[in-house]
Amino acid sequence: MSAPRIRLVATDLDATLLNREHMMPHENKAALERCIAAGVEVVVATGRAISTVPREVRDVEGIRYLICANGANIYDNATDERLYAKFLSREAIESVWDLMENAAIMKELFWNGDPYTSRDALDNLARFGVPDWFSEYVLSTRLPVDDLEKFAREHIDEIENVNFNYANYNIRDFLVERLKRDDGRLYTLTASLPFNIEIGGMGVDKAGAVAQVAEWLGIAREECMCFGDNSNDVSMIKWAGIGVAVASGVPEAVEAADYVTAAAQECGVAKAIEHFGL
Repeated sequence: MSAPRIRLVATDLDATLLNREHMMPHENKAALERCIAAGVEVVVATGRAISTVPREVRDVEGIRYLICANGANIYDNATDERLYAKFLSREAIESVWDLMENAAIMKELFWNGDPYTSRDALDNLARFGVPDWFSEYVLSTRLPVDDLEKFAREHIDEIENVNFNYANYNIRDFLVERLKRDDGRLYTLTASLPFNIEIGGMGVDKAGAVAQVAEWLGIAREECMCFGDNSNDVSMIKWAGIGVAVASGVPEAVEAADYVTAAAQECGVAKAIEHFGL
């Protein structure tokens, strides 16, 4: 029996479709355009808020759906209309309120398609473990507020995602121990960077969001290919008919994959699309 034809390709952005400079190599763009020309649906599936999805990605003609905030939102790429949303519950936010007030942790909130953090954090990124190579991106995308806890209270019923950044593994161990008691009960934990923990709503992950898009389009799971590199990609890599990890990905993602392609810096997305003849 021949393998099903791939009709949908969903790809993570950072360290998968994009290189370490947060740019999309020409080879990857050309590969996506070939897929679209052949009738394959190409979907973005990222942990980013919609406002931080690069213009060069959004301008690829034929990309209709943007999955953002690790699956909390699905947007129409042409209109920015939010087609799907699963927010954190009020109970979930209140359950981590002590961490929101912890001065040793950098807090980020995604609301209304934008990422917010405290003005003080943006002035002291190194103190919270944000490395130099990531600082420019953070400074150019995060919106500063003077009182993040007050901001969270004002928007407590529409928070898409909460990120905690930390400076060392002692803080990480504390966060993991503190958060795991309600993981799967009030919220969903994941990560996309070696210095953060990301909190989404119950049942929120990239797999569920890709499955939603596939259902809208009448495409079976077996007809989907998903690309990723990090912990927040594992759910869709496992769910897909063909799950692909870039070789530069974390061990958890690589082990979950049906196929391991070249590293992100070597245009692994393009090489896998060529390998499977899309």
